Amino acid sequence: MKKILALLLLAATTLTIAAAGKNKVDVSFDSTVYDFGTVSSASGPVTHRYIMTNDGNEPVVILSVSTTCGCTRPEYPKKPVAPGEKAEIKVNFLPEGQRGEISRNIKLRLRSASGAKRNITLRITGDVIPAK
Repeated sequence: MKKILALLLLAATTLTIAAAGKNKVDVSFDSTVYDFGTVSSASGPVTHRYIMTNDGNEPVVILSVSTTCGCTRPEYPKKPVAPGEKAEIKVNFLPEGQRGEISRNIKLRLRSASGAKRNITLRITGDVIPAK
């Protein structure tokens, strides 16, 4: 009886682990933090592109992208990213009116075709010097 219970427990654990592995958002980024360095507040917008790769075996959708400041404006694809494909998240930073060290978060909400969800935070940093 104990052997049967042990086998059932092992089988249930194995199935749970296998199902959890399938039902996840598996993506990677070329980087998650980008430093613009020193930027003049009069220089106009500066841009960085984060590259996301879908490393999973099902399509992934970027549900939303939000930022911690109106000076940071993201652009992202609205269509699903197929397994093995790449997607570009473009971030425009507007330094006008900013001053000193900056650190802005870009929060992504992702969902896989099976319904798994994942949140990822990207960040931009830099130092804004006032226009003369």
